[in-house]
Amino acid sequence: MTGGSRVLEQRRRIAWLAAGFVGVGLVLVGSLVWWQLFPHEEVAGLHLAGGKQPNVIPAARGNIVDATGHCLVATTVKYEMGISPRLLSDAQKERLTPVLAQILGKSPGEVAEILRSDAEYVAIQDKRSADNLLGAEWSAAVGQRIEELELPAFRVEAHFRRLCPDDALAASVLGFVDLGGEAHYGLEEYYDGALRGVDGQWYGVSDLWGRQVLAILGGYRAARDGCDLVVTLDRNIQHAAESMLKQGIDQNGATGGNIVVLDPGTGAILAMANHPTYHPEQYWRVDSTEQFINSAISALYEPGSVFKPMTLAAALEARVIRPSDSYDDRGEIIVGNQRIRNSDGKAHGRTTMTELLAYSRNVGAAHLAALLGPTRFYEMIRKFGFSETTGVDLAFEASGIMRVPGNRYWHMSDVGTNAFGQGISVTPLQVVAAYGAIANDGVLMRPHLVSEIHDGDGVDVRKPFRVRRVVSTEVARQVTELMADAVELGMEQAIVPGYRLAGKSGTSNIAGPEGYERTDIIATFAGFGPVPNPRFVILVKYDRPQVGDWGLEVAAPTFRNMAKFLLDYYVIPPARG
Repeated sequence: MTGGSRVLEQRRRIAWLAAGFVGVGLVLVGSLVWWQLFPHEEVAGLHLAGGKQPNVIPAARGNIVDATGHCLVATTVKYEMGISPRLLSDAQKERLTPVLAQILGKSPGEVAEILRSDAEYVAIQDKRSADNLLGAEWSAAVGQRIEELELPAFRVEAHFRRLCPDDALAASVLGFVDLGGEAHYGLEEYYDGALRGVDGQWYGVSDLWGRQVLAILGGYRAARDGCDLVVTLDRNIQHAAESMLKQGIDQNGATGGNIVVLDPGTGAILAMANHPTYHPEQYWRVDSTEQFINSAISALYEPGSVFKPMTLAAALEARVIRPSDSYDDRGEIIVGNQRIRNSDGKAHGRTTMTELLAYSRNVGAAHLAALLGPTRFYEMIRKFGFSETTGVDLAFEASGIMRVPGNRYWHMSDVGTNAFGQGISVTPLQVVAAYGAIANDGVLMRPHLVSEIHDGDGVDVRKPFRVRRVVSTEVARQVTELMADAVELGMEQAIVPGYRLAGKSGTSNIAGPEGYERTDIIATFAGFGPVPNPRFVILVKYDRPQVGDWGLEVAAPTFRNMAKFLLDYYVIPPARG
């Protein structure tokens, strides 16, 4: 073979060898692409120990912010920490003792005791915590410093927890999230779908040390955090309402109560105070689960004489009376074969509509309902929103109980007693909304708490919702004037000097399984102001007060104080000296 032939043969062999390498490389690359894009069962079997379940990336729950921009509820990170002392050498334990003491805020002796343990795993407790249930949870700052030690003997797990900067403020409105991440009551439950967000996920395989590493192309999905809620509550008004409610309960020896403040023009709830209450961060520290209930929307009661303005409005709307009319009060009236008497048991002769309200004459209210008749009376009461939910954006709202013709338990006498708020069950919010309709020129607005929902893409602004017109503007203003005149005539406990306020007191018995209780009462005062152009509606209710016998003496002083606070807060100048 000549030299030229040998060179040619060598080149041919090199070409075949190169072609072989290229072919093998293409096969390998193709196989890798195939396994990455279309993973087989063999690879899927390398996922987490649970099989094909992905690792979860928790979404952060959205915040709840008040009308002033103050955060009422936020999401924070807490760390659960523990250690396996057996994985540390004696030299490591000696070196770690002062370091851990400084990080954990424990004494060196306490840390040394933990490290000397023969247990396979020891949870590191925060003894400074006021609650043993969360004693193993630490702040993010502490947890991160432990993570920075990078020692396999430590187990550090992060958890999202709800944080209430103002402690128990508005607890019954906000609700709570339990340690398992489930929402209960209030805004937390009603808006759980928006607040919760969407968890992310990723698929991984374990390395030689048991750590998960991303294994599959496209196997990662980022978490989408929950939406933030902007609510109509004003932290300052809420705090004032809760403080005044607690003070009134202590002074009157009541077992509980409510203060609700509403903007009549929009239906925005400015404050909703309930007692007893609880701390959402420590929801397990309650005497009874009944403390979770928002009694302003879920607990029914007979409203008593605060119901009379609605009866008066119905009579004026039906034109069976005029504002200037009067009636002959003989101390009693028979409606449906039932004798109805005034609370003082006396006759008062010729009585005006203003005097009916000022001195809370039951006979006058029953007289107006009798003039209306069942059909017109109940039609108007329904238009005010009673016997149906208000539609407020809170969990577990009750609709109330109102017997009407056709109900087997209804009796003609109900027309007379319902006229002054007896034999009918309502919620405090229903009363506030009905008063709001009178204050808002006869238009009922839906009470609401959330004004904006913020997500990552924009803002959903919730506009006020007009439910319906209940009475004409003329009638609404007539009732307002009569209520304001009544306050000045016979309810001086509710007067704020320099301002004209409209209102009505109510004293109601408590219905039980065997009839009405003989001693305990519910005391209420509801009203709005200033007149004209009301800016707020207020309801104050005390359950079973032991001091005082009437709603006027028990609840009206708190109404006055709350109205005075709002007039100052909104910098509303007095109309007269």
